[in-house]
Amino acid sequence: MKPAFLTVIAFIAVIAFLALFLADREMQAGIERLSHYKFAPRSALDPDPGLKRVGRRSPSIRAEREPRDLPQPADEQGSEQ
Repeated sequence: MKPAFLTVIAFIAVIAFLALFLADREMQAGIERLSHYKFAPRSALDPDPGLKRVGRRSPSIRAEREPRDLPQPADEQGSEQ
């Protein structure tokens, strides 16, 4: 093989190695930072503040149970005339 071709292949391999090496270092640094992060203690029984209570009379539940304004099939509309 030509020396120029081998040089190009070696250059691409070095660039790929450096990119993977840097990505691995960034992942390890992120894991290290997360391992030192402290969460506030919270009971697992406490409700999530972002949750919304839904009851049987909630508008979203009624909309699922009672379909309104649904288009009728074409064959039923034509038979009424």
